[in-house]
This record gives sequence, C-alpha cells and structure tokens, in this order.
Amino acid sequence: MLVIKTIQIIFVWEYIQKQYAAGHDWKYHDEEHWSPLCKEGTHQSPIALYDFSAKSMHYVPFNLTGYGNTFTAKMKNNGHSAEIRPDFKNNTPEIKGGGLPETYQMDHLHFHWQSEHTINDYRFPLELHIVHYAKQYGNLDEAKLHVGGVAVVAVLFDLSPDDDEEIQPIFDILESIQDDLNDPKELNDFVVKRFIPRDHAGFYRYEGSLTTPGCDEGVIWTIFTQTMPISRHQVETFEKIRTVDHTMLKENFRSLQPLNDRTVYIKISPIPHPRSTADTKKASVVAYLIPCIFYILFKNNS
Repeated sequence: MLVIKTIQIIFVWEYIQKQYAAGHDWKYHDEEHWSPLCKEGTHQSPIALYDFSAKSMHYVPFNLTGYGNTFTAKMKNNGHSAEIRPDFKNNTPEIKGGGLPETYQMDHLHFHWQSEHTINDYRFPLELHIVHYAKQYGNLDEAKLHVGGVAVVAVLFDLSPDDDEEIQPIFDILESIQDDLNDPKELNDFVVKRFIPRDHAGFYRYEGSLTTPGCDEGVIWTIFTQTMPISRHQVETFEKIRTVDHTMLKENFRSLQPLNDRTVYIKISPIPHPRSTADTKKASVVAYLIPCIFYILFKNNS
C-alpha cells in the first residue's frame, strides 16, 4: 500500500512540475512541452490569413477611447517579449464597435519579432499585440475564463528605410532592458495611438486563442490590414533581448495553427493603399516565373 501511495505521489509531483514548466518556464523552440490546451485546442492562434479565402464583412467603425491620451508606462523584458504596461489610473483606454460584442479595456501591449500571423504567406518583421479584456469582467485573468472575454488587436509592421520617429522613444528603453529580466524601466509620454495605423478601417477578424501558454481559447482577434513602418535597425534592437537562460531571443513567434472549422472575416478599408510588401513580393515572383514558363514551353515545342 505504501509503495502505491509513493508511486501516486511521484506521478502527481511530476505532473505538477510539467504543468509549471509549461506555464512558466516555456520556450518558443520547444512547443511540444507547452501546456495541454496549446497542443489539443481546436481554435488556436496564430493562423495564416489570406485575402482570397477571407469572407468579406461590413462592420461599424471602431470607437477608440483614450488611445490618444498620454501615459507614463513601465516597459520590461519578461524573458519572452518586450512588454509595456501603461499606468492608466482611472482613465483606461477602451475599444468597442468594429463587430466586437462588448466594450473592452486595455491591459497591456507586447511585441513579437517576426510576426505571428502571416498574410498571403508573408511574415512581417514585427507584430504588436494590444491586449484587452471585456469591461464587465474587471481584469484579464477573469476575462480569460469566458468566451469573447479577451480581445487582441494586432498591428503588423513592415520594413522602411528610415527609423520611425513616432515610436523611437521605446527603443531607448529597449536597449536598457535587453539583459535585465523583469526589471521595468519608466517610459514617459507613452501614447498608444502612435502604434496603430491611422487607417484602421480594414482588418481581419477571427476567433482564436492566446499565443503563449496556456493558450486560452475564445479570444477575439483583430488584425489591421494597414501596416506601420519600422526600420531594420529598430527590429534588430528587439532581437538582442535575452531570455531567462541568457540566450538572445532572435525571434519569438509561435508556429501557425490549423484553421479547422473557423471562418476568417475581412473588412476592406474604403481608403486605397499602395500594394503591400507581401503583394509586391508575390507579383515579383509571378513576373519572374511567366517568362520562364514560356521559355520552357517554347523549348519543348521546338
């Protein structure tokens, strides 16, 4: 009897250790050891987004309250990302409309380099997640327990030849936290609006999950179709962040997840924009392949 009890205790202890590791000491290159829902869930994120397969929808415009306010904030290296937590006091920014079922309050912002979502098979150099929770639940931990309790707004950044001066202040702080884990540094004059495209009328929408353990599902995703500019130098500043084992976090994106039975919706902005880098690359490939195909056909027929 004592032997059986001992075996049970060992089994439970090993299970607790695995769960703790999956939830706290996880790594991007070791997704097989993430928490169970990350591997077994059917509505996981991120996913590959495609213009041709997304279902066109009309949504009322977003109502963004407080995004243009100036806050002091704390920015830190949490070992997996660069995280920004503004001090909202009693003036927390809110988002509603745009097809969202509730009014959502902002919790924090964090970055992924390279992007987690892809558009038309193109992976962007940087993706920002602005995490919100439904106002009725009061905080993010409680909201994660409810379908539609969390709404994440994703902003994709594409390469520009010049540094983006609007967001440059975060890079001064970023350099100082690259080697220091969970040691927040103060960021003054932080304005969320500077980190989202001026045209946010166009976006993808789908139901997914958080992209880190424990991968809670029921998250409403909004991914703006219009991108923000960032230089190669600025992206490299993120890539110098170090993990808990002091290795450089060269990239921190989760692998693409199966779409399964979900539908991806797209709202097309009425404002025309230049072709994206993804479309330009695809057009370049097609332009290169067409003469090659004609050459092969001509050679085979001659």
